[in-house]
Amino acid sequence: MNPAGLGVTREASVHFDLTVGEPGARGRLQQLTAGFNSRGLSFGYQRDIFDGDTTGHTYRLGLAGASGGLALGFAAAYYRGATKAAGWDIGAVYTVGPRLTVGGVLANIGQPVVRGLHQRAALLAGATLTPFGPSAAFSATGRATSEDVVGYVFTARWTWGWRRPVGLLARLDTDGRLRRGAFAFGLSVGGRDVVGAVATTPGDLSGVDAASLYGVAARTR
Repeated sequence: MNPAGLGVTREASVHFDLTVGEPGARGRLQQLTAGFNSRGLSFGYQRDIFDGDTTGHTYRLGLAGASGGLALGFAAAYYRGATKAAGWDIGAVYTVGPRLTVGGVLANIGQPVVRGLHQRAALLAGATLTPFGPSAAFSATGRATSEDVVGYVFTARWTWGWRRPVGLLARLDTDGRLRRGAFAFGLSVGGRDVVGAVATTPGDLSGVDAASLYGVAARTR
């Protein structure tokens, strides 16, 4: 997520997200997140439950501001629970025009080692196009390290309705050679106050890896 987006958002909000892995008879809670943002400042907490009942905790603090069409943001992540590490992200968002926004993030500055996994510094660059106004958005993001292009993410969002808008989400994750890695499909209901669900699948659509339920309550600043 680009921390500069906090400078673009003209609202204060709180949110939660609950994720279950392998939903069904074998399903188990995998992740719980909650947080808030207001006036370019945000704080979030993420609890991960791994195999063997190992628990991880991530605390994330973000700060951003905007002037004209340019927004800049900074975020720090602190990892605890069977580890002790920290990483930083710096991001920028620029509104090219009423229909196009571009952005970039330098992620994992400090390259923390989190529970034995090396988080490599990476550059993310992307763009969002809204050809028909805010009701439809199409995004593409690429992620690269100093060694290789890691992958791409393509997202389409569509929202319709006025009193109680309904939104649809479709996302495709690929590797650096554009081979399918995973899909995500989502449904949301609401305007300023939103509830929704997202299901993720492998690239061959053979099953559902995880299902998430989320909610956002927002107020215009």
